[in-house]
Formats: sequence, structure tokens, C-alpha cells
Amino acid sequence: MKKMKDYNYHIGLNLRIYPSDKQKKIIKMNGGASRYIYNKLVADNNEIYELKKSSSFSIADRNRLKFLQSIHQSKSNMLVMIPFLSQKEIDSDMIDNAIQNYKMAWNQYKKVKGSSVPTFHKKDNTYFYKTSNHYGKARDNCLKDGSIYFIDENHINLPKIGRIRFKGSKKLVNKILNFPYEIRVGSTSIEMDNLGLCYISISLASDYPFYDEYDKTNTSVGIDLNLSNFLVDSNDNIIDSPKFLKKSEAKLKKEQKKLSRKYEAAKKDKRKYYECKNYQDQRLKVAKIYKHVSNQRKDFYNVLANNLVKNHDYIFAEDLKIKNMIKNHKLAKAISDSGWRSFLTILEWTAIKRNKTFILVDPKYTTQMCSTCGVISDEKIILGIEEWTCPNCGKHHIRDINAAINIKSKGLSLV
Repeated sequence: MKKMKDYNYHIGLNLRIYPSDKQKKIIKMNGGASRYIYNKLVADNNEIYELKKSSSFSIADRNRLKFLQSIHQSKSNMLVMIPFLSQKEIDSDMIDNAIQNYKMAWNQYKKVKGSSVPTFHKKDNTYFYKTSNHYGKARDNCLKDGSIYFIDENHINLPKIGRIRFKGSKKLVNKILNFPYEIRVGSTSIEMDNLGLCYISISLASDYPFYDEYDKTNTSVGIDLNLSNFLVDSNDNIIDSPKFLKKSEAKLKKEQKKLSRKYEAAKKDKRKYYECKNYQDQRLKVAKIYKHVSNQRKDFYNVLANNLVKNHDYIFAEDLKIKNMIKNHKLAKAISDSGWRSFLTILEWTAIKRNKTFILVDPKYTTQMCSTCGVISDEKIILGIEEWTCPNCGKHHIRDINAAINIKSKGLSLV
């Protein structure tokens, strides 16, 4: 069987799972252990760095350095140093993936400008870990012969967890289970959120597409993301910003104040807040509001992305530097609520799975350039200016529509 990377098509199948109390305990154990391993590697690396730059390097320091480096080099050494990783509930593939995640974080730092060095993962009420699929010698059905396999259209088997019920898109699940071609099951991410809800994301690969392609339309569109509206396209269509967080802000503030009071009460009574039932009940109320906002955004992004991809063969957008933009504290909240980066990620993935083209273009001068004559205005067009007139050709522009047309022109020049 080929490796995952050698297949032509890949998807992530996201499902909600319904574990028993015993299975939840296993998820928490592995999620906590994964975080512990990652943080252990970060702490050891910090100590190695301090030892190496020390001016007085003693024999004891040299021995300590060798010891720390040996932990990084061998999984077996880590098992010896961290005894609880040998418990029967611990997934051995989780250990490999936690180490791999740490190495990938360093690769990200080295390759991507602006990335930070690996830092500690804070302990909270969420649990996450990754496990791998292994096939035996007999592989009559790749969806049912590995360590991760589908039992039926409602149940799946996961390492250490065992048989567990799942729920997802029935149409997609049935299509995958009845897929006429070979499908390889790769790694699986298992997550428990701060509401105690559990999800899995399964990597699947095949030489044939999982999704039906949309019909070709021979059209293209440029989109401008902005704060006045959510999106304006080069066809003069305007999509208003839903501002989901702002709509829930009053309710959220009220519940957060209650949470703060319960925290202070627990602190005053010298009780641990995570053992205080009143605090935990209120924490769940706050978490439910955030979850509701998150679900609203995801639904909005998916519907909008699907419409754009279905109606256009080429979609062009600005390559926005969100991290730099939110440094403006006056606009940071509005930008974060818009969730542009999440939308662009969903739009890119939707275009790929439907065999359409999505391209990010350089945002330089897209607002100041006249889409009619191509002259760049010397006047800086700030946020408050909704309309402007080209000093060269006299064409009157609506700022965001003009920017969308320029984005489209830049994108077509790259095709």
C-alpha cells in the first residue's frame, strides 16, 4: 500500500463522537499526556540552551546536557523517564505524534517568517491528541482492516478507546463507506472541547476525488474583505458583516461577570476554583456562548465560500497580514470578530475539493489604484473615505468595489 503523501486526493473527515465516561477518561489521559510530553520537550530544550551558553561548563553540566539530549533522541528513554506513559490506557502512537508536533513547531519557526519558537501549551479544560492508523498484512478493505476502522455507518473503532458511536454528514459518510476505489486511513485527531463535547478528524487519501466537481462557469471574481462590510466582490455584490460576537456581547459580559464573582468567592474561601461546582457550571455557560458564536461563524463562512466557488472558476483575494493588522488596538476587536483568516482558509479548501482555483494576491495599491486607467492616487484613502474620484481620468469610484476589481485584475495576471 502506498504512503498517504503518494495519493492524489486528501480530505479530513470531521465527526462528533459520543464516548462513555470510561472512554472520556481515556481521552483526557491521552490529551493530558500529549500536552505534558510537548511541554517537557520545551522545558528540556530551554535548559539545553541555558547549559550551552553557560560560561562555566562543568562536568556535571556536561552530563546533564547528554542526559537531556538522550531524552529527545529516543522514545524508549522518554518512557523510562516518564513512568505513567507505560499505563495500558496510554496510546503509544500519541507519544510519537506529540514528539512529531514539537519537531514540526521548530520547522515552522525556521521556515516561516514571523513564527515564534515552541512555547508551553497552557493547561485548560480542553484535551487534544493525535493517533496513527496501522494496517496488518491482510487488507481486503482499507476502511475496515486497520487499527482505526469503521464498524458501520454509525460506529468506529479507535485505538485504546474501542468501539464508539459517531455522528456527521450522513451523505459524506455513506459515500466514503461505499467508495468504489481504495481509500487509505491516516492519522486521526481526537479532541474534547471545554464543554466536554468530543470530536475526531480522520485523514483519508485516495487516487480519486471524494467530492463531485462543480460545473465550469468560465467566470472569475475578486473579493475585498473590509470592516465596512464583510465582503465586496468585483461584480458589485456586497455581503454585510454578521458581527456574531457583537450581537452576543451583552449576554457574554453578563455571564462573564457572574463567572468572575464566583472565581473571587472561591478564592476568598481558599477553594480551588476547578473543584468548585458553582464556578464550573458558570464556566460552561460562558463556553456555550463562545461555542454558539463559533458555530454561527463557521456556518456563515461555509455557505459563502460554497456560493463563491460554485459560481466562479477563479476566485482572487488579498493576502492580508492579519497579525500585523490587529496591532491597531482600535480595530483589533472588529478584525477578530470578522474572522477573515478563517474564511480564507475555508474558501481555499472549498476551491481545492471542487477543482476550482483560489489565488491570494499582493494587496499593495489595490485601494489607491484606479481600476479604469491604472493610475495610483497620491492621496491616501483612509477607512473613513467610502468614495473617491480618480484625479487622472475623473472616474468616480466606490472604494471597496474598486479594490475588488483591482484584486481580480492582479489575480488574472497570475493565471
